[in-house]
Amino acid sequence: MVKHHSKIAVLAVALAASVSTTAMAAGEWHYGIGTGLSSFGLDGDLGFATPVGGRIEGIDLDNGETSDMLDSALGVNAFATDGEWQFLLSYNTVTLEDNDSNLRAKWDRTNAELAAVYNFAKTGSSTWGVLAGLRYTDHEWDISSRNGNFADVKPGDDWTDFIVGFTHVLAISNSWSWRNRIDGGLGDTEEAWFASTGLFWQPLDNWMFSASLRYLKTDFGDKSDINDPDFYLYNVDETAWGLGVSYIW
Repeated sequence: MVKHHSKIAVLAVALAASVSTTAMAAGEWHYGIGTGLSSFGLDGDLGFATPVGGRIEGIDLDNGETSDMLDSALGVNAFATDGEWQFLLSYNTVTLEDNDSNLRAKWDRTNAELAAVYNFAKTGSSTWGVLAGLRYTDHEWDISSRNGNFADVKPGDDWTDFIVGFTHVLAISNSWSWRNRIDGGLGDTEEAWFASTGLFWQPLDNWMFSASLRYLKTDFGDKSDINDPDFYLYNVDETAWGLGVSYIW
């Protein structure tokens, strides 16, 4: 998984739904819960400590390849909105497992997010908002070297960022909307950026469907700490697409 030639595609249950205010009456509180399918790819560097010194390996996980490495995945999100305020909660976890001639790697990744959005302006069919919240990430690896370069290791770390950003919703019709979001993380990471864009369709009062594209850049850890016994580096760009469904009441 962490070799330069390794490629993995993942099709998993993951968060892929979000609330759109276009089909909801302002001032009335509405609630929802959603899930969906998501395929993502990773590109960057992973670093971890071993008994014989730290290592930095390239990650090249292409979501155009097979999804055979997926072991398990689960994702869900929930929201509450009155049209002016939105409160968002999401949780997702995925386990990938890869075997090649030199390396065996198993990766457990968990993400959780709590955020609030305040819609401060409306211009024509567009609604503009500001976002603030917390994003938590946890990584756990089980890595074995098949050629004896190092003993089995179980690197990993967790981090929390305070996130701030902007949202935009364009009402295309009574049932269709285009939703965009961008935010940056401040806290344990050196750099963290997230952006998403998606089309949302609400054909029925209680059901909403979505198709989205997402990008997440994470820069956690410092290469200068490579000789530390708890060294962990995750400098990766993640691109993903998702299909989501939400039940709203």
